[in-house]
Amino acid sequence: MEQGIVLESVWVAVGFVVFIALVWRKAGGAIGAMLDERSEKISSELKEASALREAALEELQSYQRLHREAAEEAKAILQSAEATAQRIRETAEKNAVAAVKRREQQADAKIKAAEASMVAELRERAAALAVATATEIITSNLDEKASLALVDSAATEIEKLN
Repeated sequence: MEQGIVLESVWVAVGFVVFIALVWRKAGGAIGAMLDERSEKISSELKEASALREAALEELQSYQRLHREAAEEAKAILQSAEATAQRIRETAEKNAVAAVKRREQQADAKIKAAEASMVAELRERAAALAVATATEIITSNLDEKASLALVDSAATEIEKLN
């Protein structure tokens, strides 16, 4: 009985191998085609991914270049603004100095004009005081005859001037 079981097992194994060979023959082409198709699809996806990666790297480099250019431009603008601010500061300083000088000159002119006015006023008061004092002295020391002689001499001087 053991031989029958072994013989049966051999026939089952042979049948199984024949079955697998037939299935492989029929399905092997389809499986191979399916695997080839899958391989081509994966290959095309890898190529596409590589192309996308290269495009992304190019974009990255482009943006990095633009960033560098923008940073350089910002630096140049900042330097220009600082130079302009310095020029404005210097101009304002010069204008302030000139304005102070003008104001000092105006103040000096006003002071001189005030001095001249005061001197003229003092002279005028001194002259008025001298005339008043002279009048008082003359009127107190002159008699009528000397007074008339003084008036005649003043009239003669006036006539000479005309």
